[in-house]
Amino acid sequence: MPTPNDLIKRLSDDNTPRLIRLHGKKQLSFDKSKKLFVGHGAVEGLIPITRPCAVIDGSDAVVEVTVKDCVTNDTALFSLEPSAENVEIRNLRLIVRIENTKNSTNTFSVIHSVAQGLKLYNCHIDVFSDKQISLIGIDNNGNRNTHLNTLADNMVVSDCRITLTCLPEAIELPCTVCGIRNRLANSISVENSFVQVTNRGTGEAQKAIGIDTDGRFGRFVGNNIKANATHNEGLLKEQGLAIGFLNNGMYSLISSNNLVGEWAGKSIGLDSSGRYADITGNKILATHTICGRSLRLYGEGSIVNGNIITSTSRNARLIELASNGCVICNNVMEVLLGSDACQSGVGIYAVGENISDNTITGNIIRNVRNVGILADPKRNRLDGNQILSSNETRKIVDLTDKKLIALLDETGIQSIIY
Repeated sequence: MPTPNDLIKRLSDDNTPRLIRLHGKKQLSFDKSKKLFVGHGAVEGLIPITRPCAVIDGSDAVVEVTVKDCVTNDTALFSLEPSAENVEIRNLRLIVRIENTKNSTNTFSVIHSVAQGLKLYNCHIDVFSDKQISLIGIDNNGNRNTHLNTLADNMVVSDCRITLTCLPEAIELPCTVCGIRNRLANSISVENSFVQVTNRGTGEAQKAIGIDTDGRFGRFVGNNIKANATHNEGLLKEQGLAIGFLNNGMYSLISSNNLVGEWAGKSIGLDSSGRYADITGNKILATHTICGRSLRLYGEGSIVNGNIITSTSRNARLIELASNGCVICNNVMEVLLGSDACQSGVGIYAVGENISDNTITGNIIRNVRNVGILADPKRNRLDGNQILSSNETRKIVDLTDKKLIALLDETGIQSIIY
């Protein structure tokens, strides 16, 4: 393995070989003096990458990192500058432990990139903290919203495993744990990867989010993404927020994924506000929660086709629709708890005066307690849906039923305390 100084030099010097191979087991420590200690040596700052087309290969290495007292500023272990285009990190096994003495509002990122074309293949990243601090596995930052290219376009994450865990004993501060965050960067691809994030909290200020994106033209295919807020009983509204996938980007392609929000006060499998999303062939689940939204669809012109959408929420909304011009078709939707265990339940919830021009057809909706579809049939097309629930479950109800709308109002949800 290169020495720390050699590694820094090779990641900034275009005249050295592009391929950097890591070997053996390496332990690194980062303390509050902002020095990176490797063995008995010290490197000032983090690990900057400034040269283009560098390749880091960790096939024969395990890197263990300890971060101490990271409470005064945001920190990234690897930092890619704009000049570091088309960097590739492959086969890296990285274990990071945060050892802070107190909770912090700061953020620690394993990889922070403002460079185009970052590629990660077959990397295994584990991060743990026993104090509150926001954690991000890969933070890809396009920096500005433009119709032209952005700084961090064209990132690829393939065949990776990212696990982030924040389990504080004392919960005092807002805190977000996010596996992959993409800010305003376009044409990224995340495929065949496992992302699991865990964050303990007492309310929605503490969030676990598997993937969070707002760039355009993203492709997310064949991933297993889980967000966990640690409340495995799922009975208390006053617990953390878990969102498997948060999509605010335009033209996102989301297919063949397992998207799960679990063990939370509010669990959301997929929260999609980006326009023109294509959501096809996924399994979407909100589970172990008092307030479950399997799919929140707020982005106009989106397609939701051929998904399996389930929930074990005590107050399930399998699809919450608040948009126009969407197609929701050929989905299998089911609440997996018995109706006697649920406070309320609805298959498709579309309450709002301006929700119109949606096509909702060919869906199978099973085991919802109150109503299969709550929507305005005069402003939306509702054809050929099968509501297979108890005799007490109403099939399709329009928005004139104020009593039912009040019953299903989220503000009325109460924790279950035995």
